[in-house]
Amino acid sequence: MRLRQLRTDSGYTIAEAVEELGLRHLSEGMLQRVEKGRAVLRYIGDLKNLAELYGVDDVEVLDGLIELHKGAASQDWLTQYRGSLKPEMQAYAGIEVEAVTLRLYHPTLVPGILQTEDYAKALFEEVRSIEGWTSASIGAHVEVRKRRKAESILRPDDPVRAWVIVRESALQRPVGDVQLMHEQYAEITALAERENVRIQVLPTAAWTLQFAYNFTILDLGKTLPATVQVDSAWGAISMSDKPSEVTRFGEIFQSMAASAHPPEKTPAIMQRLAREIEQRND
Repeated sequence: MRLRQLRTDSGYTIAEAVEELGLRHLSEGMLQRVEKGRAVLRYIGDLKNLAELYGVDDVEVLDGLIELHKGAASQDWLTQYRGSLKPEMQAYAGIEVEAVTLRLYHPTLVPGILQTEDYAKALFEEVRSIEGWTSASIGAHVEVRKRRKAESILRPDDPVRAWVIVRESALQRPVGDVQLMHEQYAEITALAERENVRIQVLPTAAWTLQFAYNFTILDLGKTLPATVQVDSAWGAISMSDKPSEVTRFGEIFQSMAASAHPPEKTPAIMQRLAREIEQRND
C-alpha cells in the first residue's frame, strides 16, 4: 500500500514505472501484486530503484520500506519451500504466478494446477522409495502444488487464464484408488466451469500429433517475452523465451487443440471416465 501511495504521489502509472526501470524480471502484474501486498520484490535493489524513481530521499522513509519488504519476504509462500524444491522449479513457480495466460499440455498425468491434494500426494508416494522422499518432503511438494493453483487460476483478483490439453490416457491412468479418481474427475469438471479455465481432452486413439513430453507456454504480458517450459524424461526442467521456440511449441499446442474434444464436452468425458474406472475395478 505504501509503495502505491508513493507511486501515485510521484505521478507514475504502473506501466510507466515498470518501463522506466526497465527490469526484465519486474512486470506490471508483479508490481501491482507487490503494491497489494500479495507478492514481494525479489531484490532489495529493486525496492531502492523504485524509491529513487518516486523521489524518496528521506532515509527514514527508505529504511521503513526496506523493513516492510523484509517482513513481507519472510511470509512469501514460495520462500517456505526453497529447501524442498529444485532451483528450476522455484524459478518456474515464481514465473507461473506472473503469467497472464498459460497453455499447458500433459500426455501422462493430470497437470499440477488441476490436481486435487490427494491425487498429488498419491503421485509422490508412488516414487517415494525411488526418490528417497520423506513424509515431510512429500507434504511440502503437495503444499506447493496446492498453493500454485491458489496463486494462479484460483486467485480472486485477476486470475491467470489457463488453456489445458490432457491426453485421455493420462486421465484413465489409475492413481490412488477409485474414490480418489472420482474426486479428481469432479475437480476437473469444477475447474472447467470457471471462466478463466479451458480444458480439452485429446483422444488417445486419434490419428494426430500427440507430443511425448509435457510443456507449458507462459504469456507474461507486454513487458516480458513469452516463455516455454518443457519437462524432460529425466525430470529436468528447461525454459526458453526464444521466439522461435515459443512459436514452435505454440504451433504444436494449436495442432493438438484442433484434434482434441471441444471444452464443452469435458464434463461429459469426466462422467464417462468415472464410470469406466468403476467398471474396471469390479
